[in-house]
Amino acid sequence: MRFLLTSLSMLFACCITYGQDAFLPKLQQEEFRKDHSKIDTSADAIILHEYGRTELEVLDAERRLMVVHTYNVRLKILNKDGDKYATVEIPLYKSGSTEEYLTEIKARTLNLENNTIQETELQRKNIFYEKTSEFYNTTKFTLPNIKENSIIEYSYKKYSPLVHHFEDWQFQGSIPNLYSEYIAVIPSNFEYNVTLKGHQPLSGQKSEVLNQHFLWNGARFDCSKMTYIMQNMPAFKEESFMLAPINYISAIDFELRTYTDPNGAKQNYTRTWDNIDTELLNDKDFGGQIKAKGPFKEINAKIMAEHQTKLDQAKALYSYLQRNVVWNKNFGKYAEFGVKKTLEDKRGNLADINLGLVAGLNAMDIEAYPVITATRNRGIPSYIYPVNADFNAVICLAKIDGKDYLLDATNKFLPFGQLSLLMINDRGRAMYGKGKSDWVPLKNEVVAKKTFNILANISPDGKLKGTIRTQLSGLDAYRKRQDITEYPSHEEYEEKLMEKTTDFKILKSTVSYVDSLDKDLVEVLDFELDLKENMKGNRLVINPILIERMTKNPFLLEERNYHVDLGAVMSEVYNVNIMIPEGYKLDNGPKNTALSLPENAARYVYRSAIEGNSIMVQQTTNLNHPIYSPEEYFHLKEFFSRIIQQQQTAFTFLK
Repeated sequence: MRFLLTSLSMLFACCITYGQDAFLPKLQQEEFRKDHSKIDTSADAIILHEYGRTELEVLDAERRLMVVHTYNVRLKILNKDGDKYATVEIPLYKSGSTEEYLTEIKARTLNLENNTIQETELQRKNIFYEKTSEFYNTTKFTLPNIKENSIIEYSYKKYSPLVHHFEDWQFQGSIPNLYSEYIAVIPSNFEYNVTLKGHQPLSGQKSEVLNQHFLWNGARFDCSKMTYIMQNMPAFKEESFMLAPINYISAIDFELRTYTDPNGAKQNYTRTWDNIDTELLNDKDFGGQIKAKGPFKEINAKIMAEHQTKLDQAKALYSYLQRNVVWNKNFGKYAEFGVKKTLEDKRGNLADINLGLVAGLNAMDIEAYPVITATRNRGIPSYIYPVNADFNAVICLAKIDGKDYLLDATNKFLPFGQLSLLMINDRGRAMYGKGKSDWVPLKNEVVAKKTFNILANISPDGKLKGTIRTQLSGLDAYRKRQDITEYPSHEEYEEKLMEKTTDFKILKSTVSYVDSLDKDLVEVLDFELDLKENMKGNRLVINPILIERMTKNPFLLEERNYHVDLGAVMSEVYNVNIMIPEGYKLDNGPKNTALSLPENAARYVYRSAIEGNSIMVQQTTNLNHPIYSPEEYFHLKEFFSRIIQQQQTAFTFLK
């Protein structure tokens, strides 16, 4: 959830450095003795106090304006697993001469020994600097002498020449935070959009004017000083079926809107979609690539000769790019090499391939457009105001015979019209033309479905032997194809499958339609299971859900303030037929059950019958919505709990 708090007026000027408004409060021995684990029994550490301040400052030596961010934190290690919080990594941007750096790094570990607080300081020689990527360096250090109930403190100043990017602040993280305070000192001729994200309210907020606080070109100017406080913040708990945590944690973001220079000239930084449409479509590495029809002349001529309908032609071009062009694993919405060179070298980044798909489809008079997206591990693109940097990928939207198809030709295991989970991040922006872009929902129309057909016999000596035929479609088939093709041969895949499977012994496996993406994937396992422990005396106990039985609820939170996002509608079906030895009669077993959520949002049915010596079970689970709201969470959690209870119940026969 995002709230647009306000627009602040700020001045592009230099900061006269003043003392910090708030230092860490004096440490009391009581903090060591207090049982902070009661706040969150699952937490390995807890932030006792956190303080940040960001302002602008001119470096006297270089006369260069910098964003200066001061950070102080006091954190308590609650148990031995909390040691990891004593290792600190700070990423710093670097591109050419534009480089962020740290100063005044201070860190110490505090332990209570014999009623005295003992201090161990971090030595400078134990601060390390690493190049972690093309655009980032990392400063890293580990605090010394860490024990259970140690309290650590560290602080630093970060200098950034990126004056148009004010420091964002996260109040919430992976461990509880008792007190977090952030101060932003902002010049009066900058206007920022300030956005509060997450579901936790501010505990305190105040603003004041600092008269003549900044010196710029010989003149002093006023500043706005904004203070934001949150207290007793719970840890953000990640769970299954969610988008990136950055979408939900409590934080405050700053987005530059306008800047007025000392001479009164005003520059607008808030973009409109018209601005971004024009920028992208005029860019040679984006709009220039979707006009590249020439490289597809021979490819398309062959396709059009072999396929008559627009849909078949589109599928053929999509398949050609999947099979013949290798994705170099680089994301981006701009082409790295260009469509022409990518087709020649048969290698390119995500934009090279998908912008090429748009160009190739248009060359066959098939309506297609690029859709800029953010991958699932990033934040959802902003609805409030357009930010080009929110988007790190591009896919293709094809409109054929009145139907829309979202396509990503970089992935060799995706059928036409399907997206991987990585590409499903709420919405993308379709570039229909300058001033014509619009949002499109990112979703899969194909149901992610698993069907298990189990046929088996129990011999009098307690051997259960049979076959399990699994049929997969949608995202389930996609994941299985990825898994299978990681191995050089089927024999190696089968060997690894046998190692991983502990519920029963696999004797043989066969897989069909791995390369036929338009068909369901089918895997057949010949298996056996020793049931001697289940056949003691005159009793036989058997649970017919032999494969992928649910034992743990994926939903464990008391309350979840963010959506459950499955990526697709999901379905799971079991058809089981097991023959038992002669002479046994049913003593007890699971009852037939039907569960459903309101408005048929989800449904579970379990039916069984005993006919002669046969146990027949049919179980169906349907999750009919790809996304469930926080209001539906409790019911969904209870729904899965009931399914687990049902699946744990076995049949008992007496002889």
